[in-house]
Amino acid sequence: MPDWWSWTAIVVLVGLVGLLTPLVWLVLRGRWLAGHGRVLQCSLRRPGSSVWTLGIARFRDDDFEWFRAFGLSVRPRHSFPRARTHVVKVRSPLPGETDDLPRDHVVAELGEPFEGVLVAMSRPDLTAFSSWTEAGRPGGRTAG
Repeated sequence: MPDWWSWTAIVVLVGLVGLLTPLVWLVLRGRWLAGHGRVLQCSLRRPGSSVWTLGIARFRDDDFEWFRAFGLSVRPRHSFPRARTHVVKVRSPLPGETDDLPRDHVVAELGEPFEGVLVAMSRPDLTAFSSWTEAGRPGGRTAG
């Protein structure tokens, strides 16, 4: 029968594996996402909510996919098809939003059918996002 040192070592080892597994998964998930499209930091606020959720987004084919930053899923939480996504308004963060968003981010309001959805990203990323929504897929139909 193992002594109490052995049991303590087993409990500590199981605890460390339990703590490190999600962290290792987040790193591997981030690398996997980056390998399947351009990835950018993007916060999202849903209609009727006052809470900004930190996330990462990627351009993939004809979709703009949004993932929770600290989520464990490899499936996007929200997906915005290029043909139905457009930016209605761009603004600086309001005084109540500045604490919730990274310093250099601007807020973009999306139009129908995503009315009320707000995304916040850096200005260069917003330029890329706006261009992506306005352009067609190479070799495909153009939006408009």
